[in-house]
Amino acid sequence: MQSPSRSSALALGFMLTATAAHDVRSQDLNTTAPPVQSLSPVFVTASPLGYQLSEMTEPVNVLQGRGLLLRQQPTLGATLEQEVGISATQFGPNASRPVIRGLGGFDIRLLNNGLGVIDASAASPDHAVALSPFAVEHIEVVRGPATVMYGGGAIGGVVNTIDSRIAQRPLDRPFSGSAGYRYGSANELSAGGARLDGGSDRFALHADAYATRNRDLDIPDDAWTAGVRAARGERGPTGSLPNSQGDSQSYGLGGTLFGSRGSYAGISYSRFTTNYGTVAEPDVTIDLEQEAWNFAGELRDTVPGFSALRLKFGHDDYQHTEYEGSEAGTVFESKGWNLRLEGMHAQIGPFQGAIGIEASDVDFSALGEEAFVPSTQTRNIAAFIHEELHQGAWRFSGGARIERTKVDAEPFDAAELPADSVSFTPWSAMAGAYYALSGEWGIGTNLQYTQRAPSSQELYADGPHIATDQFEVGDRTMGKVSATSIDLALKHRGDAFTSSIGAFFTQFSDYIGLFPTDIWRNPEDRSVAPGPEPIVDPDTGEEITPLQQFDYRQVRARFYGFEAQVGFPLWRQDAQRLSMELKADYVRATNRSNGEALPFMPPLRLGGSLIYEQGGLAATLGALYAARQDHVPEFQTTTSGYTDLFVNVTYRLPIQSVAELEIFLQGTNLLDDTIRYSTSTLKDIAPAGARAWMAGIRGAF
Repeated sequence: MQSPSRSSALALGFMLTATAAHDVRSQDLNTTAPPVQSLSPVFVTASPLGYQLSEMTEPVNVLQGRGLLLRQQPTLGATLEQEVGISATQFGPNASRPVIRGLGGFDIRLLNNGLGVIDASAASPDHAVALSPFAVEHIEVVRGPATVMYGGGAIGGVVNTIDSRIAQRPLDRPFSGSAGYRYGSANELSAGGARLDGGSDRFALHADAYATRNRDLDIPDDAWTAGVRAARGERGPTGSLPNSQGDSQSYGLGGTLFGSRGSYAGISYSRFTTNYGTVAEPDVTIDLEQEAWNFAGELRDTVPGFSALRLKFGHDDYQHTEYEGSEAGTVFESKGWNLRLEGMHAQIGPFQGAIGIEASDVDFSALGEEAFVPSTQTRNIAAFIHEELHQGAWRFSGGARIERTKVDAEPFDAAELPADSVSFTPWSAMAGAYYALSGEWGIGTNLQYTQRAPSSQELYADGPHIATDQFEVGDRTMGKVSATSIDLALKHRGDAFTSSIGAFFTQFSDYIGLFPTDIWRNPEDRSVAPGPEPIVDPDTGEEITPLQQFDYRQVRARFYGFEAQVGFPLWRQDAQRLSMELKADYVRATNRSNGEALPFMPPLRLGGSLIYEQGGLAATLGALYAARQDHVPEFQTTTSGYTDLFVNVTYRLPIQSVAELEIFLQGTNLLDDTIRYSTSTLKDIAPAGARAWMAGIRGAF
């Protein structure tokens, strides 16, 4: 029997599809039907009303077009890591998740086309995000306290990837497509794919397929730091990073039916698979696969009281198996659905905005001898509102969300723990303002209070996590996470650049972190070991390396920092232009319960680029400097600074008036510096790649 939420979603989906089909038939009888209207799909993550980037009260990053082409990497974290305010977990070249203002894991929310991605990437940095960045056409990142519509799981920010498998408006051409290929020298990366779109003003069809393959990553020198080499009594790998190979495939199909006044209804299917080495262990690999069905539809000027009514529903089936050699170990499964209904109501006095509901039901399990969490079911239902008011040069925004989360855990026999069930009712609220100082300048601010329920892993983890070399222990008595945040930014929009300089402050009354302890555990029988020294199994005589215990704990915490991205022209003559872009970001995170730093925080970063443009040619020479990170807690090592000198050259060649061809060349880490990310749990044994070149070509028609 279907759940009420799922039945409602299917019923409303049928209504949207039927309405769109009826509207198409009506157009057959009425050739004077009004043209299709187009509401901007850009910036819908930050605001359902869709504003220009410089007018957003929220701090937003957007990657698309040529900018996205040059940033695309096999992982979402690597694709975004050079954006202001964003770093990455960097668990080797095949698993990397974004970190926003020092927050990651369960404190940021990953979306695909506006719906939550159901996978296991938040549970551990060695778990890859279940999507291919090469299949993405547009990425929006909303940082800080401006994500009230997406719940407490977005307390640090939202990353929304958009693949356009379900078209939101009729295509500009009856038939179009693109194809691309790139090769990278650092790990012999070979990545390519293609997409095709076709249709009319009544329907659209879509197909895409992408694949990547890479060998072990070249590194400048030793993989291990001097401290690790001394502790282990050996030098370790040098010149390359063992077990960093990877192989992934992704494809998707979609179809959309259009009606009058811009209404549409569409469905898509996608599949993503990847097999990669985890780097932390020489013989551990992960085989991951995910299947997703999605429905999206919108009615415009049809339902009384609403200018637009949007429905999205997704069902995901995710599984990955961790292998030790050829033997299957822990199997992670995450299956469930996510529904979002959002209505843009008609203007009420001076107010315009949206109301909506969101619901999800996810079953998660980790099965095997080394499982460190029990099987759980997490159900969530939420209601939210977002309102905006214009008054002269001012624009005010406000919103609130309340949700109900229930987590049911099965008995965890491996840890001898009973079944359990807990419920939470977190709520969030925000207020923002933007003042247009002139035609190009403006200032914006946001204030937000946010709560989130603890995740099933934070509550119930109790066991060895071999891939991260940790013994994780949760706390079943934990309460909600609560945070108060404020943002302030000065923004400028010019002909060539959109610039922003801002600061942020967030104070948690009960931040959840994974903290190291001085306790060591035997991963075989989960008993407490006398220390980190190897112990001998009395039955087999084999040596067993104990794991350090890490506890999920709630502490008072404070985050603050700044972000700046400024662009300006230096010289211009005819079609030639030389400009400069400067950027910087910094976050300081402190455990206020003991005065220590919080672990795995990004350092101060400063960057600058010179950009030359002439017609279809664009060339960039730039550098990103990251300072040494020595603000670390007990039991965590410091991280050396680095400088990444890079160059990008692209040339776009139009072919008649219906197609274009673009080629590009990139050079990264040209100084061949040893780059270690302070946000990575592998920073002491797995640096980033050596000096490398990447060349690619992309054609579109």
